[in-house]
Amino acid sequence: MNIIKIVVVASIAFGFAAGVHAQSNRQTFRDSMGRNQGSATTDRYGKTTYRDAMGRTQGSSSTDHYGKTTYRDAMGRNQGSSSTDSYGKTTFRDSMGRTMGTASTDSYGKTTYRDAQGRVTGTSTTDSYGKTTYRDAQGRVIGTKK
Repeated sequence: MNIIKIVVVASIAFGFAAGVHAQSNRQTFRDSMGRNQGSATTDRYGKTTYRDAMGRTQGSSSTDHYGKTTYRDAMGRNQGSSSTDSYGKTTFRDSMGRTMGTASTDSYGKTTYRDAQGRVTGTSTTDSYGKTTYRDAQGRVIGTKK
């Protein structure tokens, strides 16, 4: 009887620890004034859940074996997808498959975002501490992620 209790307690403890570990990859998003705008948490299966500043689920994303990421809203409806070609250019598509924009990263690590017509809409850079800064097309800071 004691062996069963130990196994059950160990299973519960391991399950709790595994659950905590599965949700340990959390990112916080902030606006240019440093105010919390939301967060993203990735589980051990690679599914990312996005939450607003109040903790309410806003949507999710998951990547298949071919590298295509599918984005869904809080109700699970398809909102779009993204895929990256062999040159590192990422193409974003809406739920109907139409191109909405692209992103490409240069050799210095600066990512440039473009709309469907090829116009620059913004950039992002990541510093040595892992903080990503997002800028609009004019170079003004619009937010950060850590």
